[in-house]
Amino acid sequence: MSEFDKLLKEVAVAKTTAMFQNLALVGALVERGLVDPAKVADWAEFFAKGMENSGNNSASPAHLRTAAGLLRDYAKQLMNTVKPPENPK
Repeated sequence: MSEFDKLLKEVAVAKTTAMFQNLALVGALVERGLVDPAKVADWAEFFAKGMENSGNNSASPAHLRTAAGLLRDYAKQLMNTVKPPENPK
């Protein structure tokens, strides 16, 4: 395995870990009734739209589109993974 392949693997592991750490945190907040997962998904969509419509010259449009797509994937995954408690307090 080349050094580049090792780096790609490490980045993939870090990215996956970060995603599930985030989902775990949101899930715990949802479980306690402190956060609405639909609102978190709405905010992710808001930021995705902002990235797509950004005139920001510091990042390439392709990178912004990629980030926007990842945010939308996160929102979908959040809604499919984190469900509000059945018996809210």
